[in-house]
Amino acid sequence: MGREEIFSKLNIRDYNNELEKILEKKSFSEGTKNILLNILYKMETAYDDYNKVKVYTNSKKDMLEEMLKIIKEDCDEIELVKPRLNEETKLGDKKFIVEENKIVSYPNEKTVCYGLYNLIKNRVSIKAKYGFLKRPLEKLLSKGKIVDEEEIVRDFDGWSWNVVTEEIENYICNIVYQNIKILVGNEFLQEQINKSKELDFIEELELKLKLNYGEELAQKILNDIYKISILEEIKNDNKKLKDFIKIENIMKKDLEKISNKEQYLQELDTEKKKIGKEIKRIDEIMNDTQILRKEFMQGNLRREKKIFSLSEYTELLQSRREKLLIKLKKCSKLMEPFTYVQMKLKLNENVKLFEELDLNQYNEEKIFNELINLQKSFLKAFNKTLKNIENKKEVIEKIYVFRYYKLIPINKTEEIKDIKDLKTEIKRTEKYLITKACNLRAINILCNNVEKNYEITSDILKYRIIDLEDMLLEAQKNNDKFILKVYDDNAIAGILQYETNEDFNIKLNKKTKLFIWRSEVYEYYFFRSNKNCYRFKLFIRSSRKKNFNWLWTLSRKSSRRKGKLWGLCIQRKWHRLSITYTCTYRSLWKNSKIICRRI
Repeated sequence: MGREEIFSKLNIRDYNNELEKILEKKSFSEGTKNILLNILYKMETAYDDYNKVKVYTNSKKDMLEEMLKIIKEDCDEIELVKPRLNEETKLGDKKFIVEENKIVSYPNEKTVCYGLYNLIKNRVSIKAKYGFLKRPLEKLLSKGKIVDEEEIVRDFDGWSWNVVTEEIENYICNIVYQNIKILVGNEFLQEQINKSKELDFIEELELKLKLNYGEELAQKILNDIYKISILEEIKNDNKKLKDFIKIENIMKKDLEKISNKEQYLQELDTEKKKIGKEIKRIDEIMNDTQILRKEFMQGNLRREKKIFSLSEYTELLQSRREKLLIKLKKCSKLMEPFTYVQMKLKLNENVKLFEELDLNQYNEEKIFNELINLQKSFLKAFNKTLKNIENKKEVIEKIYVFRYYKLIPINKTEEIKDIKDLKTEIKRTEKYLITKACNLRAINILCNNVEKNYEITSDILKYRIIDLEDMLLEAQKNNDKFILKVYDDNAIAGILQYETNEDFNIKLNKKTKLFIWRSEVYEYYFFRSNKNCYRFKLFIRSSRKKNFNWLWTLSRKSSRRKGKLWGLCIQRKWHRLSITYTCTYRSLWKNSKIICRRI
C-alpha cells in the first residue's frame, strides 16, 4: 500500500505531497522548492508547541492550507539573493522585498516565509463609511495579522520557544492584534476577518466587545485602537500629519455648522430647491428638441472640449440628472431627525478623538503613551473574564494566555511586563489569577504567605517553558538563602534565590510540580502487522483517576466483543495507560473513534 493510499484511508492529508504537486507547476529553482518544503515541515513540527504556548491559534489544518494557498495563487516568482561580504546586495539593509506576486529574499526559510505572508497586504477589509480611519485600520490590523502568522516559523523550532525580537516587523501592530485576539477569541476574529469584505468588521467587533465587557470599556478600547492606527500611519509617513490636521479642521467646521440646527436645515432646504430647479431645467431641455439643439450649439461654443453629436450631449445631460438626483436624496436623508442626530454624534466622537490626540503637539512618544492606555483598558477587560472562571481547565488556560501576554516584545530588549506604568495592573491581575488557581487546586501553594507565594509563582512563570504542566521545581537551602531550581524536563531553565523563610511549603531536595492538574494527553498511531491485520496503539496520560478508571474499564470490555478485537495488550502504571489493539482496519477505526471521542 502506497503512502497516498494509507493517508486517504486514515482521512489524513499529506501536505508535503500537495506542496510537491503545486511546485511541479511552478518555475521555481530546486533550492527554492527545498526551502518551501522546509517551511511546511517546520510549521508541522512546531505547531504543537506553538498551540500550547499561545492557546488562541488557528488549527494546524487551517495554517498549512493557507500557506499552500499563498504559494499556489499569490506567488509566481521567488528570487534568492546570496549575501555578499562587504558588498551591497539588491536587498540593501532589508531581509526581503515583496513586489507584485514576487519575493526577493535571502536563501533562508524564515525570510522566504515572511515574504510569502506579506504577499497579501489587505488581509482585513474596513468599510468606506469609516472615512479617514479606513486606511490606517486596514494597515494596522493587516500588519498585526502578518506578524502573528509569522510567529510559528520565527519563534518555534520544534523543541524550544525562542522569540527572535529583531525579526518582528512591527511591535505596535502585533500588540494591538494580540490584544484583540485574546479579548474576542481567535475563532470569532478569524471568522470576521475572512468575511470582512461582506460584513462590517468594526461593527461586529464593537458588538462583541460590548457584549463581553460593557459599552463604556468597549468604546474605550476601540478609541485607543483608532488613535494608535492614526499615529502609526503618521509614524510611517510624516506627510500624513498635515492631512490628518486638515481633516480635523474640516470636522470642527462641520460640527460647528451642524450644531446650529435651524441654520443647518435651512441651508439643506435651500440646496434642495436649487437642485430641484436644475433637474426641472434639464427635463425641459430633454423634452423639447428645439431647446435641446439650441443648448447643444451654445454649449459647444462655451466648451473647450467639443461634443460632436446630439446623442452625446443627451447622454451628458442624463448623467448630470442622475448625479443631481443622488445629491437630492442625500439632502433629504440629512434632514431626517435620526440621521441628523447620528451624524452629530459621529462628528462629536471624531472631533473628541482628534482633540485627545492633539496632533498639533505631535511627537514619537505619543504612540507609546496610547499603547499603554490600550493595555490598561485591555487588563480591565481581561480581569472581567477571570471572574467567570469556574474550573481548573479554564484557569490553566488563562495562566498560559497571560504568561504569553506578559512576554510579548515591545522592542528588541523589552517586553510588556517591563513597562513601568503597567506593573501595578499586571501584578493585580496575575495575583488574582494565581490566587484563583490555588483555590481551585490547579497549582500547588509554594508558600503559606500569600504575597510571597505570588512572588515565587510569578517569577517561575517568567521562563519560556513550553509545557508548564511538565515543569519541575527543586528547593535547596544554602546558608541563609533559599534556592529554587526550575526544570524544563531535565534541563535547568533558571535558578531563583530568596531569603530563608519558614513559610515555604516546598520539600527540600525533592523535585515537585507546580501544577497539580493536567489535561488528558493521548496519542494514537497505526502500524501494519501483516497482510490483513493492523495494530493500533493508544497512549493516555491522565491525572483524573475517575476518567482513568473509566478508560481502563472500557478497554477491558472492548476486548470481549466478538469479531471486533483479536488481541489486547494493556500496560498500566500509575496515571498512565498504554493500550495496543490488533484488529481489522474497520473495527480498529470504530474502536479508536469511541475512545478518542470520550477523551
